[in-house]
Formats: sequence, structure tokens, C-alpha cells
Amino acid sequence: MSKSLSNHQCFTYALPVVTTAWLVTPIGVVQGIYAKYYGLPLTTIATVLFLVRFFDAVTDPLIGYYADRYYKSNGTYKPFILVGGLLFIISSYFLYVPPKQVGAFYLTIWFALFYLAWTLFEMPHLTWASKLAQSSEAKAKIYSFRNIANYSGWLLFYSVPLLPVFESRAITPDTLHVSVLAAGLLMVPLLLISLKTKHRMEYKQAGNYKNHPKDTGHNLHRHKKPIIKFLQSLLANRPLIIFLAAYTLIYIGMGMWYSLIFLYVDVYLGLGEQYAEMFLLAFVIGIAATPLWYRLMVWLGKKTTWILSTLLLIISFIFTIWLSAEVTTFTKLVALKAIQTMGFTCLNVVGPAMLSEIIDYSNWKQKSDKNAIYFAIYTFIIKAVFAISTAIGLGLVGWFGFDAAANGQTLQAIFGMTLAIGWVPTSLAIIALVFITLLPINERRHKVIRDRLNAISARRTSEL
Repeated sequence: MSKSLSNHQCFTYALPVVTTAWLVTPIGVVQGIYAKYYGLPLTTIATVLFLVRFFDAVTDPLIGYYADRYYKSNGTYKPFILVGGLLFIISSYFLYVPPKQVGAFYLTIWFALFYLAWTLFEMPHLTWASKLAQSSEAKAKIYSFRNIANYSGWLLFYSVPLLPVFESRAITPDTLHVSVLAAGLLMVPLLLISLKTKHRMEYKQAGNYKNHPKDTGHNLHRHKKPIIKFLQSLLANRPLIIFLAAYTLIYIGMGMWYSLIFLYVDVYLGLGEQYAEMFLLAFVIGIAATPLWYRLMVWLGKKTTWILSTLLLIISFIFTIWLSAEVTTFTKLVALKAIQTMGFTCLNVVGPAMLSEIIDYSNWKQKSDKNAIYFAIYTFIIKAVFAISTAIGLGLVGWFGFDAAANGQTLQAIFGMTLAIGWVPTSLAIIALVFITLLPINERRHKVIRDRLNAISARRTSEL
């Protein structure tokens, strides 16, 4: 473990993610809930999701820009995290607990506010970890803690349908109601514990910013031209382009898979009663697997570990296609989700950790400090890709005639479902493997970059 970052620092940093993950998890089933219980057509839901998630993606760079400016003046991202967390509670309630008569307009408004709140919390929180962790191992460590918090929140959500107060173990509007109330009540104390904890590394770095002059209107006017230079620097950043290409391909496939898995299990396989239990057991595996992936990243390096996790995702996509109605057992469902969760667990750790190293490279090579903007681009890509892939997935199965309210499906509808949930994601993940192998930054090279950045920081401090 890294000596520069304690377990206590990592733990308190990650605490609020338990509740944000808890509130985000129903996104994987909410489209099915609105279709099955509120009668909204899949094509309408697909259109709403595309528009809202595109809006969400567009807000990321704006919030990233202002978060970086605030950090340069005040040395912290905490106000963004606090406001985002509190707004997240309100928007989640109205999204997951709609009135009986609900339409596309209601879904659009509260989905948009939900994603805005999530961005206000998520992007600064991801960037905060990059500031706290300097070494390659420390980055893997803090994002591992964050990933365990994620899986803990996901596990809590899928535990709710198993409570004895419900007649069924299926995920219904009633379980969403209880879940959002419980997560909202827990959010406030976890936010306060995390934000009141002093993280030594953050304030040490922030001191350099506080001794520099703040941006004035004159300076902002003078520096508007670098917007074009910044875009050019992104295109010239080969490690970033390769990284984003690989992530984009994988997340298109993951977005299609996640947007359809609830309908696939509940409607096609007829195993909606086992859906929550399947995810619950898999998330326990995800929590247990995170320390293993951390050790593998330290031992094999992040790039090799990422390749291994992508191979597991490919196996899970093919496994999904292999399942069929009436003969699929609960054991097979658990095996599918366990394999998929193992691969996705690594992706949640290795992605932000590698991006943090690429940011260090950019800060050294291009003599800039735009941490939040880089993470905003990262989240922008993921969210825009999820918006497109969700619309493609739902639209594709709807176009092939899949009916969420029907008792049976046509061969054409089944083909459309297997195409969208399995074959397309498999093909994209295979292409992504090529890009992953081309990534140039490894642990040895990052140590050189980090040493040079520390030397520059020390020299600037001595000059003040």
C-alpha cells in the first residue's frame, strides 16, 4: 500500500459514494419500470434517455471548467460535492417515485435534474482523488476504495427487494420508493463525515494555488484564445486519445448490455423474481474482487490487468447470448453476472487510475493544470456513449418488435435482443483490446513523470 495515502483517508474520501451508487443503480431498471408499470413505450423512453443523457454529457465540461477555477482559488472541490449530493437526493426521489399518471415531460425534467446533480457530485469527487493520490500505486489504491464503495451501494439497492415487508422479490415501484428514502437519509451523514475530514495531501498541494494571483477579468479575457489551443492539445495527447477510444468502444457495449439486461431477464427469460438476488450475489463478488484487481495492477501493471478484465466482459456478452427462455436456471444467471461483474469491477478502478496518470503526463508535457476538465471529458465520453448506446439498444429491440408487456416474443424480436445485448458488445470489446495494447504509459514511465512534476512544484514553492 502507498505510504503517502492512509487507509483512513481513502475510506473517508469514498464514503459518500455508497449512497450515490445506491441512488444511481436503479437507472439500470428504471426504463423497464416506466415501461411495465406506467405504460410508456420503449421508443419514447429511448428518446427521453438519449436527450437527457446528451444534456448530461454536455454539462460535464462546463462543471469541470468551473470546478478547476474554484480549486485554483480555494484549494478544494468540496462545495461542488456537497451541493451535488444534496440535489441528488431530491431529484432521485421525484425520478423514482413518480405520480400514477406520468408522461414523457415529467420523465425528461427529473431525469435531467438527476443527471445534473450526479455530475456536480461525481466529476469533482473523481478529480479530488487524483489530487490526493500522487504515485501510481496510490492512485490504484484510492480508486479501489471508491470502487468498493460503489459496489456497497449497488449491493444495498439490490438488498431492498429481499426485505420481508415485500410480497415479491421483484423490483417494483414500491421497492424503489423504500430504496430512495433509505439512501437519501444515509447520504447526509456520510457527506458530512467525508467533507469534514482533513486530507493532508490535498491541502499540501492546494497551498501552491493559494499563493498564486487569482484570475481577474483581464486575465480571463487574455486567456480566451487557449480554448482552441486546449482542443489542439487534446488531439495531440496520444495516450489520452488511445485511452478514450478503448473506453468508448467498451462502454458502448456495456451501455447496450445494461440498458437491456432487466428486460432480458424479466420479460424474455421470465426470471424477474431472481433479478435482484442475481445482482446482489454478484456485487458481493465485486467487493471481494476489488482488492484482487488492485494487487494485479501492482503486480502486472494496469494495462495488462485491463486486458484481462476486457476478456471477462467478452465472455459475459457471449454467455448472455447463450441463455434461453424456460431452460435458464438461477445458477446460470448468477454465473453470468459474476463473470460480468469481475470484468466491470476492474474497469471501474483501472479507468480513473490510468486517466489520473495521463493527466500527470499532460500537466508535465503541456505545463497545464486542468485536472477537473480532463475528468469532465472522461465522464462526458462515458455519458454521451451511454446515451447513444441506450437509445440504440432500446430502439433496436423495439424496431425488431420486442414487447415488454407481451407474454411471448417472436423469433425476430429474440434475434434483435441477442444482437443488441450480445453480438454488438462482443465485437466492440474485441476492437477495444487493440487500443489497450497501444497505451504507452506504464508504471515506470509514470514514476519518471511524477518525479519531474514534484521537482517543478518544489522549485515553484521555493520561489514564492
